[in-house]
Amino acid sequence: MFGVGPEWAHTVSGGKSTNSVAGEAALDFMFWPWSKRRFGWYLEPSYGYNFGSGHEQSMSVAVGLLITIGAVHSK
Repeated sequence: MFGVGPEWAHTVSGGKSTNSVAGEAALDFMFWPWSKRRFGWYLEPSYGYNFGSGHEQSMSVAVGLLITIGAVHSK
């Protein structure tokens, strides 16, 4: 999956805090390695750009566990 959206950034530096508007783009990759698909994992790389002063940029990667909720029917 691919996502793009607005972001509110609250930055604290040197005892001062600032608020600004930013944007973020992310990709979501989901992996279900077992046939019953009860557990899987995801990988989400993202990029952010702050439109405030300094125009800070960031990149991140999130990794996590996926757990199926509800019944899973397999043939």
